[in-house]
Amino acid sequence: MNETLKNVAPLFEDMEMQIRGFKKDTYGTLLEAYLENHHDFFGELNQMLISEEEEGLIDEFADYLVSYVEKILEEEKSKVKRSNKQLNFNMFMAVYFMPAILEGKQEKAHQLTDTICEKWAYKFKGNNIKTTDAASIQAGFKSKLCYVTTAVCRSLNKPEDCYELNLLKDYRDNYLILTENGEELVKKYYDIAPTIVKRIDKSDNPEEKYRYIWDRYLKVCITYIQSGDKERCGEEYIKMIEELKNQYIVTAKDKK
Repeated sequence: MNETLKNVAPLFEDMEMQIRGFKKDTYGTLLEAYLENHHDFFGELNQMLISEEEEGLIDEFADYLVSYVEKILEEEKSKVKRSNKQLNFNMFMAVYFMPAILEGKQEKAHQLTDTICEKWAYKFKGNNIKTTDAASIQAGFKSKLCYVTTAVCRSLNKPEDCYELNLLKDYRDNYLILTENGEELVKKYYDIAPTIVKRIDKSDNPEEKYRYIWDRYLKVCITYIQSGDKERCGEEYIKMIEELKNQYIVTAKDKK
């Protein structure tokens, strides 16, 4: 593996800015700029994919990349900050780095991205990422509101069109609502969600409660979606709705 491919640090220099720019109107422009700024790197990567030794190089590069990210995360001593940084890396890989590889249109591109995903899941337990191209991501932007998830993401200082929110919207609109009783479940959620958010916002320590929803439910749902286990995601989604309904909607009188 040549020195250009070992110089991965610049690929992540503007990671937080690019994540904040992950919105319907700006994503395409930012991805194009990312490819242009790292033209030499992705050019070398494309050459690697068509070389006669590409099989061994794919594994070598994937190992090197994952080890680099692991080292960066290990340098962060705060558990909370390290967890947030891990989520940023997950998102950046899924919506910028993987699509950038696939933009090269090389025959072995998917083999490389799938190898990275496998090694990523093995190294960072519970943080699976998925191979997705830019066209699929752009097609997945939805305009519908998702009250609780939006409120949780906002409390974590994530942008309104953040990766996690769009992933969950896409799951809702392209899978959950099409399942048996799915439409009824989603309608039930939207009947109570605005009230839940209002009551959490007016409670003591709303940030702590949103963090609980993120850690207990949304983060778990995202992991299941990324690993392709949509059915188990649905189970967690139902549990979340029931817990929030019992805590913020059902009164003491109703419980008798």
